[in-house]
Amino acid sequence: MHSTPAVNAIMAEQTDWQTLLAQSGETTLDVYIDLKSPHAYLAIRPTLEIARDFNVSINFQPYTLSYTKLGLTRSVGTDMQRRPASAAADRKARMYYATAREYAALQNLPLRSPHRLLDSDLAHRVFLFAKRQNLEIPFAMWVYLQGWGSGWRAFELESPDQLRTACSEVGVDVSAFDTYTQDGGEGSASLQTSMTTAEENGFVGAPHYVFRDPKNDTVVGLFGREHLALIRSKYKAAGFAKHADSKAEFSHAWQPLQG
Repeated sequence: MHSTPAVNAIMAEQTDWQTLLAQSGETTLDVYIDLKSPHAYLAIRPTLEIARDFNVSINFQPYTLSYTKLGLTRSVGTDMQRRPASAAADRKARMYYATAREYAALQNLPLRSPHRLLDSDLAHRVFLFAKRQNLEIPFAMWVYLQGWGSGWRAFELESPDQLRTACSEVGVDVSAFDTYTQDGGEGSASLQTSMTTAEENGFVGAPHYVFRDPKNDTVVGLFGREHLALIRSKYKAAGFAKHADSKAEFSHAWQPLQG
């Protein structure tokens, strides 16, 4: 598997992630991600900063994006190769990954463009399996780092065996893995519920944020981590800040503290 000092340093944050996820808050922020989305990969750690600065619970949920609906390809064949509908669609797809690489570098995250299209449905069932043991983000980050670090050449997102290994690597008890993640099993039903709920709250793409606006008590759905500052400003105004110096301001070019 893809292992470098940088990858190991990121996975060393696992205890911190679990501490932040275990936090009970005055309100909950639902965050929908896709394990094949580079921009969801980039959103994990900046999103967790909300739990560090505010009395807010973070609830990560999976959503399986459609390449055709995103306009990245006109069809998905058995060979999983990208087939752009036009030159403009091809340019859009290339920029999608090029932009992600620039932001990944700021977080010291490895990111290489994928060599083919990916199917994340099974991985999302496994994500929900890990979530039952409160290990969904360590699992997701391990998969992201292995996958995006090699352009998905060293990790098969559709492989039950490799996904089971990913679970074991971060401490998930895999004794009920097959039963939960099998086609038509509990994992499939839970994933569909997650996706339906996201769509009911205005889902456009991943990451998708859903929260109750404290000011007017309405549910808001926002697409993209560029909205983290807006979300933080609403929590700040509502008095959810943990500390007097907890700020609403938050850079889209966030970088982790060094040292």
